[in-house]
Amino acid sequence: MSDSKLDSVDEGTTTREIHPLIDRFGRSVNNLRIALTQRCDHNCFFCHKEGEFEMGSELSIDEIEAIVSQAVRFGITSVKLTGGEPLIRKDIIEIVERLAPLIDDLSITTNGTMLEGLATSLKESGLNRVNVSLHTLRPEIHKALTGVDDIERIKQGIITAIKVGLSPVKINMTVIRGYNDNEIDDMIEYCGEIGAHLQLIELQEMPELEGFSYKDLWADMKQIEMNLKARAFKVERRNLHWRKRYSLISRNGPVVVEVVRSMHNPEFCQHCTRLRITSKGQIKPCLLRSDNLVDARPFIESERNLIEAIERAVRLREPYWQEED
Repeated sequence: MSDSKLDSVDEGTTTREIHPLIDRFGRSVNNLRIALTQRCDHNCFFCHKEGEFEMGSELSIDEIEAIVSQAVRFGITSVKLTGGEPLIRKDIIEIVERLAPLIDDLSITTNGTMLEGLATSLKESGLNRVNVSLHTLRPEIHKALTGVDDIERIKQGIITAIKVGLSPVKINMTVIRGYNDNEIDDMIEYCGEIGAHLQLIELQEMPELEGFSYKDLWADMKQIEMNLKARAFKVERRNLHWRKRYSLISRNGPVVVEVVRSMHNPEFCQHCTRLRITSKGQIKPCLLRSDNLVDARPFIESERNLIEAIERAVRLREPYWQEED
């Protein structure tokens, strides 16, 4: 088994003059995550909502395009469209069409409920890849987690996305003790069967967990990683968050399993290269903080002021989890 570093992950090779953004901790910024909406047709009690808990007027297509147009000048090479549920937006295909020529790597995170009907159009519009939230393979657990009985529709959407060439298709599985922590092996086999990657995500402690006991729901990702390492024939690290990727052989074929361990993990913050844009147009330097937002919306029509807003947000970036010493 080898342990190597991925120097570039899921990025294209478009060459452009850039002015890299580097924060005061020496971390470069090349990844932008844009929430298109806070609306969603699921009601997952553990959803972190991209750290945005107040509804507001959603960014228009022109506003989104303006932000991305300036971001690429600073070395942003990867944009992920999120929500809420981004496919709820009726203009989602036009958004993808506008952004695809600007960015090397354009992807979407979705709950998959509308993916079957939109996958072909998304691919033809320039989308590179898709992450689909599927936290369980059991219909009763799926309904308990999401409040909706639509797991078969989501699975069909995943198959359609794979067939049309959105690659890789990643299955996002938030690991929740007492709900799905005993399904990891089953999900590995499922991903091997359909040809998807698996992304295991540590449960984050957020305000929306009120009413639930976080310590009872949290699963130890270190133990999960130990089990994956024992099975893996190759282990790689991504630049983003220093995440580990494990290459396994399942009964149904090869599977790549990535682990996102964000809680109390200084390595995660040390290697964070991401800025976030809320659905209301605020630049959010950190998922876990809401006291350092930079409102970009008033400056979108002024190229100079928008650039200054982006630079100010980068100056405000600070690792959330730090070594105690």
